[in-house]
Amino acid sequence: MKPYYETKLGRLYHGDCLEIMPEIEPVDLVLTDPPYNENFHYRGSNFVDYREDYFDFLKTVLSGANNILKNTGSVYFKHSSRQINKIFPILESYFKFRNLIIWISNSQAHPKLNYDSYYEPIYFYTKTDNYIFNKRAELRDRPKDYWSGEGKEFIGLITNCWYDIKKIQAGCLNPEGGKEDNLKLHPCSMPVALASRAINISTNKKDIVLDMFSGSGTTAVACEKLNRRWIGIEISEEYCKIAKQRIKQELSQKKLPGF
Repeated sequence: MKPYYETKLGRLYHGDCLEIMPEIEPVDLVLTDPPYNENFHYRGSNFVDYREDYFDFLKTVLSGANNILKNTGSVYFKHSSRQINKIFPILESYFKFRNLIIWISNSQAHPKLNYDSYYEPIYFYTKTDNYIFNKRAELRDRPKDYWSGEGKEFIGLITNCWYDIKKIQAGCLNPEGGKEDNLKLHPCSMPVALASRAINISTNKKDIVLDMFSGSGTTAVACEKLNRRWIGIEISEEYCKIAKQRIKQELSQKKLPGF
């Protein structure tokens, strides 16, 4: 199985994740951001985010992920706040629930008969009760309005509300997805800082991170920054090209050429 692109740390595959996942080695972390299946037509793209068998498809994908996740491994699964009731039961079938991380992402969706959506959930699960969790791998700054309540010392541990990572908007600059005619090259790129936080906390150096919906390659870029091995799978060749470009840019900044 030949990769579309590879570096000293990782491999990007172009193809269907259901066909490729059974062929790869065990991984330490699954970090992914799949399409949300909300019948949205992305501007500048022919792709319509909808398939009738979507949730059965996710069950098959996550079952496959469970098969290759190491016993000490974790899962970070970013999805839509509008489908929590459907996503929870699927993840519960294969993994152990740890937390629901709330990413304050300032969505631009404005439903007529509901509250505006201001966050995206990131489901944090593990394979077993024995998992990697580097609690102090990243610390947050002390808020200006922090209340010490009963004299408690501020430590700065990361909470389950991630309010300090900005959403990538149109017109953003490289390496966060790039831009072309003031539009994002990928319609919904995950911020590198978001991927980096999960990787820092739930893996050690040289661990293997899998993203089976690789998109524009954010997870791979974060892994290159943090010296983690990675495997990316993306069904769109267009997005594989974007991911390759971003990864090569990161390698050039590190002066570590791919091969």
